[in-house]
Amino acid sequence: MKTPCYNLHIKSLVKYLILFLLPTCIFSQTITGKVYDNESTVKGIKVYNISQKTLTYTNNEGDFAISAVINDTLLFESLFHHTKMVKLKQTDFEDVAVFELTKSVNTLGEVLISDDVVDFNPLEYTQNAENALERDMKNNMQLYIPKSSYSNGMNFVKIAQMIGKLFKKKDKGKPIEYITHKHLDSLFKKDDLFNLKLIKEDLNIPEKYALLFLDYCETKNLNKDLISEENKVILLDSMVNFSKDFLKITETFEASKDSLSLKN
Repeated sequence: MKTPCYNLHIKSLVKYLILFLLPTCIFSQTITGKVYDNESTVKGIKVYNISQKTLTYTNNEGDFAISAVINDTLLFESLFHHTKMVKLKQTDFEDVAVFELTKSVNTLGEVLISDDVVDFNPLEYTQNAENALERDMKNNMQLYIPKSSYSNGMNFVKIAQMIGKLFKKKDKGKPIEYITHKHLDSLFKKDDLFNLKLIKEDLNIPEKYALLFLDYCETKNLNKDLISEENKVILLDSMVNFSKDFLKITETFEASKDSLSLKN
């Protein structure tokens, strides 16, 4: 026969286990959301949980999922939208939470429209757009610094300063060593953040195109300094932008391949 003392011990042990497991239940929530601007859903938006220091991006439909709890603060950031910070409420976890961003207008150059029809070259178009963006970032650096920064996460002012230093190095005529496929291949084999999972799940690039994507990044003449630990955030942002254009190219290629198959 079990003694009252034994039963009391069992009850205390059960209470201890409940208290021990309770935080795990509380902190294992995931919030799912969708991001819009004034035109449509937005893909490639950086979603950063400042409280838990976790990061994800919206997919092609503007959807995302990230670990969070009530009162966590999410930061939404995009090169072409104003930065937004949201403190999560209970209602945000009850259904798909919707977040709206406001577009920021930065003039990258004048667009000329004519009646002449020319063949579209996606690689040339992408290179020209990036050159225009680089010039605008160099001349109007303040436009690319978010309205607010925070102490527990990335320091965006410092990031902007680092970008400025890279431009200054280029202006002084110092020879620049560019990132090659060999550098990227080595990085993706050793780094915790830059890996195949990042390419497949965060950048949405099919595994069969992973190596081709690294070749594509090599053509962008990225400064080798971006591989250093203090500049990896800038490298990540660059690869996110490259992935959008790369996916358009692969989609065009797949569509043309399907079209040829149908003809045959």
